[in-house]
Amino acid sequence: MVLFAATRLRVGARRLRALAHGDAASVREFVQNDSALRLAEARRDARSDLEALYAAGARVVTIRDCAYPAGLLDLADPPAFLCVRGALPARGIAVVGTRRPTDAARVYTERLARELRMPIVSGLALGIDAAAHRGALASGTPTIAYVATGIGQTYPPEHADLAAEIVSAGGAIASEFLPTARPTAWTFVRRDRLQAAHALATVLVQSERDGGAMHTMASAERLKRNRFALLSNGDAAFAGNAASIAHGATPLSDDPSHAARAIAQTTH
Repeated sequence: MVLFAATRLRVGARRLRALAHGDAASVREFVQNDSALRLAEARRDARSDLEALYAAGARVVTIRDCAYPAGLLDLADPPAFLCVRGALPARGIAVVGTRRPTDAARVYTERLARELRMPIVSGLALGIDAAAHRGALASGTPTIAYVATGIGQTYPPEHADLAAEIVSAGGAIASEFLPTARPTAWTFVRRDRLQAAHALATVLVQSERDGGAMHTMASAERLKRNRFALLSNGDAAFAGNAASIAHGATPLSDDPSHAARAIAQTTH
């Protein structure tokens, strides 16, 4: 509850990480001038956050825990904690793309995720994300969804059953936000860097030039992770793929089996 209360008080990320490691001194210094009312409100709201966490069947994994994903430590700003439903798979491959894929791109994503036989990292969104999770589930491979909301809700709501299936199949739903947090444009961008950091490599199946999945690709590039993109056919709906390849992503065959082998050879 202390971490949640400190987050409510807008304690900075560096101090939150110190608090997660057991050093409360800098946080006390930060909040010492807060009013008694504001401190009481933070404690009250933190209790509500805990209730939402437990109601979701989730737990807190801090940066000092052995279950904390090792790849996140490569970030300049790793989260002090994650709220997690289920079991966090180790590493894996991030598969990302547009919420409005072509039918061919959706089918390709599901087949690729099945063929990879490695944990799949994605974001539970409509379109490519959902296809990636479903492909992993079809092959019996764990999958993790980093979400842009608090763990106490599902976005989009129609993916509540998919989220439950991910957890029951040995995967996880994870969030760096307070359990009651609502989605915003900022939280989606923040979420995207976690996908890239958790994974050994990121695969872009289909994206417009300004699509949200491009944030994940940019994070993977900064982290010096392997990046792959399905070859563009000149369609504007794949303009992000062309841009990614121009910036060093490895082009992938439109045959999911060949693509899976190429990814596996690079990441094993």
